[in-house]
Amino acid sequence: MSDAVEARTTAGRRRARRRIAPDFSRPAFCVQGLVCDVLTLEQAVQRVMTSIKQGHRCNIVTPNASFLRMFRSDPAFRDAVLASDLSLIDGMPLVWLARVLGIAAPSRVCGSDMFDTLMRNTDVRIGAFFLGSTDDIGQRVRERLDRPSSGVRCTGAYSPGFGSVESMSDHGILDTINEAGPDLLVVSIGARKGLLWLMRNEHLLSVPVICNLGATINFVAGSVRRAPAFFQHHGLEWLWRIKEEPALWTRYALDLATLMSVLVVEILPGLVQHALHKVRATSSSSPHLQRYHVRRADVLKFFGAWTRDDLAPVRASLAAATLRTTNLIVDLESVTFVDAAFLGQILLAYGYQRRMHRDFTLRASTGRIRHLLRLHGCEFLLAPGRLQPEVAPTPDRPAPTNGRPAGGIRQWPIAIRRVFLINSHWH
Repeated sequence: MSDAVEARTTAGRRRARRRIAPDFSRPAFCVQGLVCDVLTLEQAVQRVMTSIKQGHRCNIVTPNASFLRMFRSDPAFRDAVLASDLSLIDGMPLVWLARVLGIAAPSRVCGSDMFDTLMRNTDVRIGAFFLGSTDDIGQRVRERLDRPSSGVRCTGAYSPGFGSVESMSDHGILDTINEAGPDLLVVSIGARKGLLWLMRNEHLLSVPVICNLGATINFVAGSVRRAPAFFQHHGLEWLWRIKEEPALWTRYALDLATLMSVLVVEILPGLVQHALHKVRATSSSSPHLQRYHVRRADVLKFFGAWTRDDLAPVRASLAAATLRTTNLIVDLESVTFVDAAFLGQILLAYGYQRRMHRDFTLRASTGRIRHLLRLHGCEFLLAPGRLQPEVAPTPDRPAPTNGRPAGGIRQWPIAIRRVFLINSHWH
């Protein structure tokens, strides 16, 4: 490559970068450690179209029960999931868990439905690039979307094979995507690998909207049939998927084990704590916060009890702190209670700091708050927030688990014992 061509390529990559900015106005809630935006399908599609129109980066994730399982044993995957601008509840089990927690989740908003809606909107045609699957599937997608009746046109498709995240991050692949000029990048190389690839490369992509939509490319190509509406609306799509792809049954069995463990160990005891908080709530627990700067970090020190009714100062303070391009310390030492809405905002800050390669530290030494964090699936926030080396785990080098086993059947005996001991350490 000549110096002139290399200079133009480097300049193009610099121009490709989209500004990444946190949005603490999001209706984001913590659902057992995951961030979930409580939106309807129509609102999600509008958010996508607005990002395309304004040219703003929108990194979309679609968590489901499998995300919840992998999230708990894979720190790299966890950080990639939380490094999002829009987190849509894709699985009905997560909708049910959210409703049990008192979160008014209207319904699931799966990526395939969102893409179908975009296809039906022929008033404004958008361009989509597909990364993943096979050359044959890519050709079938192109033929389907090239029809005048589709609101989405295919600007390109690339099959990267079955290599590592590192091998798929070649500048040639990134340049191919950028040169196609799409509005939407659909990655379909597996949930874990796809999100790690996006987290590694999003700063080099010029596409405003990026997302990992799993089997959507196969649905568009017609190689895999979607479940009938009855199965989708009643949380039974997994049965249809097993019929279509029998090998998936082991994944769904592990997902079910995780869901049962989470329900028994975290959600039910958490509901008890929420009820006790309402009984014990007094004026002395009124929330307030202090913000100050030490060395190279902004510190937010919270006092009292924090719930969804007290989010205005939380949003404003987190927005101001993250815009300073410094490290962030969240001090909960003087906090008496937190709920899913408050923790949703804290998780947004954590995800943004990790996304921007900055430190995040949460201070909470009191047994009561540490206990509440565990019940909300946020125990990982108690770990040091130092950045880890940017090396994607591989089968030969699995991701560290911080000593915590993956959610599953082996947790059940411990889970049942913990139900009876759930409050003993701070009562």
